[in-house]
Amino acid sequence: MTSLPFRQTALALLLSAPLVAAQAAVFAEQEPNNTLGTAQVITDPGSVQTVINGQRSFNDASDDFFSFNVAGNTLLQIVSSSTSTLADSIMGLYNPAGTLVASNDDAAPGNAMSALSFQVGAGGLFRLGFSGFNAGLLACGTGITSCYDTNNDFLFDTFVAGGGEGGSTGWAYSITINQIAAPIPEPETYLLLGAGLAMLPLLRKRARRQRTR
Repeated sequence: MTSLPFRQTALALLLSAPLVAAQAAVFAEQEPNNTLGTAQVITDPGSVQTVINGQRSFNDASDDFFSFNVAGNTLLQIVSSSTSTLADSIMGLYNPAGTLVASNDDAAPGNAMSALSFQVGAGGLFRLGFSGFNAGLLACGTGITSCYDTNNDFLFDTFVAGGGEGGSTGWAYSITINQIAAPIPEPETYLLLGAGLAMLPLLRKRARRQRTR
């Protein structure tokens, strides 16, 4: 059995050791990634934070799509940012079946950059669509498909009013993806749960006895 002084010494050394922050994996946006089918694959095994840096240029105002694996029972928190005061983004999250499950235009009042939070049940390959706000979409009316959807990703272009290809351009952006796993119960938690379950029959017997008195 480990002696108490040795345990205390080991604990003191552990607490005094400097904490090493988890490093984010950083990727640069690469074209062509303008549709769900051509989404840029982000391979980032083992990291809980991913940063994607991109540029919305006037020469290429297309949507940007990224695909990445998400473990089951994970909270996804995705935030976009830009140093430009003219930046105005939108984003949409697709599950492995290709269904749009979350979207956002403005993260908060006064913040035109988008952000979203989504609880993932079953894991798999998720895809993120990112683009700029496009006020021209608001004027399309009933002819929206013919007047606006130029790159055959109609669902993404219209998931928020004013979103999609050809929107706000001329600024650099960063997208930070955090994957927060659900906490794993400590062994003591399982022991307490087991003890509680074991006590249920005794409590039921006591309750029956009290009722028969």
